[in-house]
Amino acid sequence: MPDICKTDLQKAISYLDEAAKLYDALPMQKCKCRAHMITQLTNKFKTKYTNDKK
Repeated sequence: MPDICKTDLQKAISYLDEAAKLYDALPMQKCKCRAHMITQLTNKFKTKYTNDKK
């Protein structure tokens, strides 16, 4: 299985950030929770990405 390159990870983070913004803009609580979970996931990816750069 091929490794995920940093460019792919950056693109995935960007897409997830946009998705979180869309979910957060919706009035339903379910969507707010989903936005929070996506944000937590992107933060984890960002941490992994910055640790790999070192």
